[in-house]
Amino acid sequence: MLDLFRRLIGWFGIVLGVLALTACAPQKTVVNFVFMRTSDQTQPYWQQVIADFEAANPSIRVNLNVFTWDEGRQRIDEMISQGKPPNLARVATRWIPEYVAAGLVEPVDTYLTDQFRAEFIPRLIQQGAQYQGRTFGLPITVSARALYYNKDLFRRAGISAPPKTWDELRTAALKLSQQNGVTGFGLQGGVGTTPEVQTYFYYFLWGNGGDVLTPDGIRTAFDSPAGVEALTYLSELIQSGATQPDPTVDDRKSLETGFVLGKFGMVITGPWLATRLAAEAPNLAYGVAPIPNRSAPATLAAEDTLIVFKQADNKAAAWKFVEFLYQDKYRLDYALREGVLPEKISVANDPKFKNNTVTAFFTEQLSTARFEPLNTQSGNIANLVTQAVQPVYQGKQKPLDALRAAAAKANELLAYSATSW
Repeated sequence: MLDLFRRLIGWFGIVLGVLALTACAPQKTVVNFVFMRTSDQTQPYWQQVIADFEAANPSIRVNLNVFTWDEGRQRIDEMISQGKPPNLARVATRWIPEYVAAGLVEPVDTYLTDQFRAEFIPRLIQQGAQYQGRTFGLPITVSARALYYNKDLFRRAGISAPPKTWDELRTAALKLSQQNGVTGFGLQGGVGTTPEVQTYFYYFLWGNGGDVLTPDGIRTAFDSPAGVEALTYLSELIQSGATQPDPTVDDRKSLETGFVLGKFGMVITGPWLATRLAAEAPNLAYGVAPIPNRSAPATLAAEDTLIVFKQADNKAAAWKFVEFLYQDKYRLDYALREGVLPEKISVANDPKFKNNTVTAFFTEQLSTARFEPLNTQSGNIANLVTQAVQPVYQGKQKPLDALRAAAAKANELLAYSATSW
């Protein structure tokens, strides 16, 4: 009995010792990090970066949350409503004005040294991440758009070069569509998981000398004659058989899959398709070219932004992680894995990009690419334009009527924003 009592005393002492050591152990600073999923590579990539960071910074722990774009905005909003906003998050840049108006996002100008700022391609900071004269984050996923074309299908149709003008695009698409099982030009009219219906229209709006908003940003311009002509042209492409019969059934992913399978002669999309083609269709001969235009070359520059939430704790630790993850080796790896473009000058000049004709071509497009307008109504305007063009693609509404109706609603929203914030 005495021996049992001694053993119990010993165990009790061990427990007290462990508790004492635990109590004395320093608590790690926690950084909560939200990132929207791009591909199957997203989570393992960030797990490795975080492991490297934590090894170099043992007093900091980074909690990674990877969400899909479908759920991401809602999940972030839930975290905010619970009083636990993430420290850092990859967001769609068009969300930034709404976050700024709600007082949720922190400007990073005070964190950015001149040297660190100078590492980024200037246009991506100045036109992508800046809003109302302040910098609300850093570019974290960058792309441009171009025309992919199937060289074998072009050869069979007797087409010697990719189209440069609207007329050439129509002619080439009609010739390609004469081949069995082939659609000449894939037009995105479906939302799916990649809501870019409005940007497909913008390619032709911009290429016709038009714009989404007036220069002062207070009224719409997509309903101008340039916009009506652009939407009329796309409608006529559909009616002539140059595209799918109903483009509203195809989102970006389905168009890309169709191109990989040789079912589309031409599609407009970003650099990631080249990565997919290398993996899934290495024998498919393809080229990339500027998007055909009527009066001026035009494409889209798109970037997602890494933002800092104002109400989150541990901002110094979070920024330490930011500076770590933007090292060249990590950003090069990210761009190559995910099939996106570099946001840093040094990474853009890396031979793995400069010596690849496709990635080099897309990187060059950034110098003249256009950004969607950034304001508190960016998302709503994109939705209104999408809802306007879809019935036109289906032959249910005329281009002028559809754009005028969308513009009337958009201008009401813009006027409301001007007096509300």
